[in-house]
Amino acid sequence: MSQDAVGGKRARSEANQGGTAGVDALVPLGRGRFSFSAPLVLGKCPWYGTIEQVKGGTVNTRQNLPVVTLVVVLGLLLAACAPPATQAPTSVPPTEASPDDSAAAEGTAYKIGFCAAITGGGSSLGLPERATAEMLAEQYSSGITGADGVHHDLEFVIYDTESNPDTAASVASRLITEDEVDVLVCGTLSGNSMAVMPIATENEIAMISMASARSIIEDPETGETRKWIFKTPQENLHSGEWQARYLETQGITNICDLYENGGYGQDCLAQTTAAVEPKGIEIVYVDSFERSDTEFPQLTGVQASGCEAIVVGAIPPGASMVVVAASEVLPDVPVIQGHGVCNQTFIDLAGDAAEDVVTPCGRLMVADSLPDSDPQKAVLLKYIADYTTFTDGEPIDTFGGHAWDALMWAIEGLESLNDGLSLAERRAAVRDYIENNINDWPGTGGVFSISPDDHLGLTYDDLTFVKVVDGSWAYFPPEEW
Repeated sequence: MSQDAVGGKRARSEANQGGTAGVDALVPLGRGRFSFSAPLVLGKCPWYGTIEQVKGGTVNTRQNLPVVTLVVVLGLLLAACAPPATQAPTSVPPTEASPDDSAAAEGTAYKIGFCAAITGGGSSLGLPERATAEMLAEQYSSGITGADGVHHDLEFVIYDTESNPDTAASVASRLITEDEVDVLVCGTLSGNSMAVMPIATENEIAMISMASARSIIEDPETGETRKWIFKTPQENLHSGEWQARYLETQGITNICDLYENGGYGQDCLAQTTAAVEPKGIEIVYVDSFERSDTEFPQLTGVQASGCEAIVVGAIPPGASMVVVAASEVLPDVPVIQGHGVCNQTFIDLAGDAAEDVVTPCGRLMVADSLPDSDPQKAVLLKYIADYTTFTDGEPIDTFGGHAWDALMWAIEGLESLNDGLSLAERRAAVRDYIENNINDWPGTGGVFSISPDDHLGLTYDDLTFVKVVDGSWAYFPPEEW
């Protein structure tokens, strides 16, 4: 697993001159490298430098300074700069604060814990989420001001869940108990989010998931809203309702459903079923596959069923590979995806087979096509501009947008606090703020209205419909069906 302790701009260590720091005062210097946010003091010698990010017990030596070299250099500097053994320690009395210094007193530093699928099967979603977190860390490098006017440093503590529920649970526990973060933005994937959910609940800390399954925020057996858990992606049920509307318009009366074997895929199947059955559309064949699969014998069953269309509930790479296989075996059967494919990665992996695939998506993918009166348009265009600038032109997708919405809720919640609260009080106050104040809130995923009974606050209308045309997502509204 990997950690980024993000406390400010990632560009240069020279941006933080003054004061002294220990080895743990780190700022990322590009992906996988960190700089000291203040000079490391060895004896009397300040030193600025970079170290490498350690992942899984190994050091990435492709960056500028291997850890072994760093240790040697530190040892030499310590030997050269250490005071003589006979030198008595010097005691420096504290300086009395001037009135101006007193007025500029700092409040408690706040921390946002962030965990995403940076590696593993969900990385096509987690990487833009991580980039969005790094972008906001840079934008908020000067900190935030609370409701009482007190300034607070803001730190983003980032971990990789490796697309693994066990790892997600482990890093979430570390964020809560060791890093003592004020709020969690955690879970690229539904299964990972479900693993973190009980830990956040037990520790009474607000958790905002970036995954879509309704069960993350609502107990499926009792229908009770999970008090400490929120999420930003649109519902799979809303996606299913768009799919059902499209199928009905096309005169399709029976379908096959293929889904990835995981929390997201299983929820897609359940919600698609709930959406199509009232319209008299029958699911005549159902089967699952693994996200990493490249061969799909399930298509033999699809072919034998004679279904008129294939609905897929998956994310890349599996969502792309099943489309490639279907185009070879059943080229005349249309494929309708769920909103887990709303990125360029799906199209790039599927190639020509992606052409004419349709799916519900958030408005982020077609922001330029929206009328100026759309309440989301200004937010979407700013996010697109900020993200493409920060990442040197990487394509935007809805998953980075889910992270932006979640992190902005967390930041707003922290900005609402007065100084002097305990950690437990801050965690509870952020939860209360999100539940009671995110209303008519335009984000990248829709216009959110959170309530005690709904910790998502979106509707069917917060999705739209798109189609792959010439290798890109294009707006495909119902009047064009």
